[in-house]
Amino acid sequence: MFAPRVAAPLRTVGRMQTAAIARTAFARTRVMAPVGTRILSTSQPNKEEVKVAPLVQQRKNRPLSPHLTIYQPQLTWYLSMFHRATGGAVAFGFYAGAITYAVGPMFGMGFDAATVVSTIATVPVAAKVAGKFIVALPFTFHSFNGLRHLLWDTTRALTLKGVYSTGYAVIGLSTVSAIGLALI
Repeated sequence: MFAPRVAAPLRTVGRMQTAAIARTAFARTRVMAPVGTRILSTSQPNKEEVKVAPLVQQRKNRPLSPHLTIYQPQLTWYLSMFHRATGGAVAFGFYAGAITYAVGPMFGMGFDAATVVSTIATVPVAAKVAGKFIVALPFTFHSFNGLRHLLWDTTRALTLKGVYSTGYAVIGLSTVSAIGLALI
């Protein structure tokens, strides 16, 4: 917008006239406002703005696109969400346990190896197996799904059939591994 108005006179006139023409061109295009300020118009909205106003209001009420409610849930969906959740759970459990083990005795919590072993020894066997399964499942799933993602980084199993078959393999391997770790 600015270039056609100023560029042609700059080529044809002298230096003094060029500066005067450039100043008037700047004034006409309203670029003399300080940087970061918006030039506000006090004029009435035109017919086009009035016609589009209801559409603008409708757009404000629409859900973000793409939105989860418009898709049919799929295996890849659930595996992605579970991968993120298990990653957070494993990290939280590791850091909470390590920090409690490190600073617990300083605050008189009695969270040392002897206390933990004696407390777990009093728990029934079924509760121990269930507890170990609950701890092992997020770890095994996150580990196997991480290997699945590393496989994808090599551009293998990226077809729809490959994604689903590796997804089912991750579910199976993580469940069997968690049961095996729980029974140890």
